Amino acid sequence: MNDPDPNGHKAGKRLALWLVIAVAIAGVLLYVFTSRVAEPASEQRAPLNEVQPSAR
Repeated sequence: MNDPDPNGHKAGKRLALWLVIAVAIAGVLLYVFTSRVAEPASEQRAPLNEVQPSAR
């Protein structure tokens, strides 16, 4: 299973490289989502059952 490919590389190293690439892509996508797509907590609306401070 861990036989070298025709270039002499071991399959485990190839698998580890693909795993690193996949984790890097997932990290970039998560960063982009949290920084641009998701609403920052300061801009979120209050829940409907919460009374506004001005109405108290």
